[in-house]
Amino acid sequence: MNKLRDILTAVYFSFPIQILARQIQRRKTLITFWLVPLGFITGAIGKSVGGAHLFLDPEYLGKENFWSVFIVGSALGAFLFAYMITLYINESYNFHFIARSRSPFYTFAYNNFIIPGILLFAYFACFIEYHAGVAGGFTWSVVEKTVGLFMGMGLIFLISATYFFANRSLIQRYGKKIEEGITGKNNRHNRWVIIGKAREGIRNPQRTDNYLVFPFRIKTVEQTSGPELHNVVSFLHQHHGKLLLMQILTFLLIAGLGLVEGNRYFQIPAGASFLLFFSLMMMIIGAITFWVRKSGFLTMLILLGTFFIYDQVDFLSEKNQAFGLNYEVMPADYSRENLEKITSQEIYDADRAATLAMLEQWKAHYQKKYGTYSKPKAIFVTASGGGLRSAFWTFRSMQYLDSLTSGRFYDEIRLMTGASGGMFGLTYYRELAFNRSQGEVISLKDRKYQENIAKDLLNRIFFKMYADVFLPNRKIKIDDRWYDRETGYSFDQQLSINLPELKNRRLGAYSEMEAAGIIPPVILTPTILNQGKKLYISASPVSFLTRTNHITDRHVSKAGGVEFRRLFADQGADSLFMTTALRMNATFPYVLPIVELPSHPAMEVMDAGAIDNYGTQTSLRYLFEFKDWFAANTEGVIFVQIRDNEREDPIKDKSSTGITGKLMAPVGGGYYSMSESKDMSNDYLMEFVREWYDGYVEVVPIQYFRETNTNPASLSLHLTQREKENIRKGIFTQQNQEAFRMLSALFENDLLADKK
Repeated sequence: MNKLRDILTAVYFSFPIQILARQIQRRKTLITFWLVPLGFITGAIGKSVGGAHLFLDPEYLGKENFWSVFIVGSALGAFLFAYMITLYINESYNFHFIARSRSPFYTFAYNNFIIPGILLFAYFACFIEYHAGVAGGFTWSVVEKTVGLFMGMGLIFLISATYFFANRSLIQRYGKKIEEGITGKNNRHNRWVIIGKAREGIRNPQRTDNYLVFPFRIKTVEQTSGPELHNVVSFLHQHHGKLLLMQILTFLLIAGLGLVEGNRYFQIPAGASFLLFFSLMMMIIGAITFWVRKSGFLTMLILLGTFFIYDQVDFLSEKNQAFGLNYEVMPADYSRENLEKITSQEIYDADRAATLAMLEQWKAHYQKKYGTYSKPKAIFVTASGGGLRSAFWTFRSMQYLDSLTSGRFYDEIRLMTGASGGMFGLTYYRELAFNRSQGEVISLKDRKYQENIAKDLLNRIFFKMYADVFLPNRKIKIDDRWYDRETGYSFDQQLSINLPELKNRRLGAYSEMEAAGIIPPVILTPTILNQGKKLYISASPVSFLTRTNHITDRHVSKAGGVEFRRLFADQGADSLFMTTALRMNATFPYVLPIVELPSHPAMEVMDAGAIDNYGTQTSLRYLFEFKDWFAANTEGVIFVQIRDNEREDPIKDKSSTGITGKLMAPVGGGYYSMSESKDMSNDYLMEFVREWYDGYVEVVPIQYFRETNTNPASLSLHLTQREKENIRKGIFTQQNQEAFRMLSALFENDLLADKK
């Protein structure tokens, strides 16, 4: 028993355990910095939004390879060094014996392996398991990527640590000068802080009996008389200036990369951006903890207040604007009176007449191509939101339908609408199909279009968001007008690079083509935060969608929304970039900035999915307005619903949910219920179509079965190769193949014989 007790005592009072104990007692914030990335990597945090993939399968220059993981590994090495040096400076005064070692920092870092060891072990285990699963085994590709991750981490950590402590280095030279400024004779407060910590370390030394020496040797701590105060003070003087210099250099690195974020070579993986940002925050918090001591909370309040003031100063803060609109003229009158004015009976009649003329033009084009007496089918395509997953799934579905019908499917589309990523896919398909009709695109079957729509959108905006914390406001000139170069601009630019066919396309450029019936209209419906209504963005007039209706003589319905082109006509609505319009329709909070439009009061808009994630309401309202024309001039109306989830969600077993799941159940369950309620409301609207529409109606859902999928694609702006392949295969499920056969059959001559 005595021997066992001696062993346990030796273990407990070993240097690694004592460092761990100090962190648990006094450095919980530093532990949190490790828990967050650990949560992402293991899937405990952000699994549904692809958080783990930022670290397990990063993308750089459009590829997931050795260099992409090497960059993330390098950021991990910087993160590891920031953690080690921050803890070393804050805790070294409690362990005086390391001052007698040859390399105090390396002795400290070597023994501080427990917390980083857990994360690194979990990281490499998850990394190897993930890539082995993708490659079908432990192949050379898995080895190559694992080596890249390890090399990046080890190389940067060793270089940082070596250069930090080198006698002949810029860090040493200028760090020493900064140190003299920090603890010089004129800085009495700083000197008293160090003296106070020295006295605390002498009065309450952390008992340590042994420590590890490279590689695996246990060395006993020599028992000596207590250290003199001036020796401890001298020990504490070291490295603070160099740490401050490292913080400045890290800040300059992030800011510098932010200045050139438009260059594709500097658009590092999102996981690397995350780790770099955490590294800087860790060092800043560590410095605050050391120097301000008991006034740390007050200091944090001051910093937050400073940041708030910084954000309010026009010169420094950025405005999230809609690129192409004119913010220099008088803002639009966003009032009830003006909204009623732009939905007057005269405007309503004019818009209905213009739309009926457009439908006649479309019918004439159709009959010219398929026969004088042929009637088109009116296909209304609606697409759900869901980030890049929905964008890729929607485009892949449209591409498949186009191929299945030899292009005829496109000729019968009369409306495209929906939310978020789904509209990326529909708009891109429309652009390519039009280019094909002009001879600019040979075939839509080309796999490169799939690769384009699935390209990463997260790396650039992720880093831009972090860099903007440190960079002052910058401007960009477009159409002789100045705009803030904010995160939204970076997103628009990246979307233009990924989808070059949409580059520099303006909303007004589609007006004549839609009016002539050459292309189907696209209606985007971002949510107006000021009212909780839709903002209808369309190249064609659509005031009839916003109009109030008299339900009875005494009761009038609420307006359906606001027509963008009319309200912002004087602010250059037709000059709005299509990429910006798509972003406004997909603005998920905290990922993309909420856009402020040039009106008084300023109109703020966000994701269309907040009201209708499937575009059902808009498409039904459109049909209702022109129900007589469609019933008389078409063979029928087909609603093609492209969904990034299945119609009938499986019943989930919550009995095995862990503590975290139970705590989050009210939030997650509430969100799930709201999503389901919107879906059911749309079904109710669909049920009544037969009551007011005399023609043939069919509803065909095309679904990505992620709820019952083994490895479903995440809700993110980044897709891994495995997720892309998973989405491609989703086309071939039994349910979807039945839907495609039905749609294909609709193009046969005897298709609509039964119109019961």
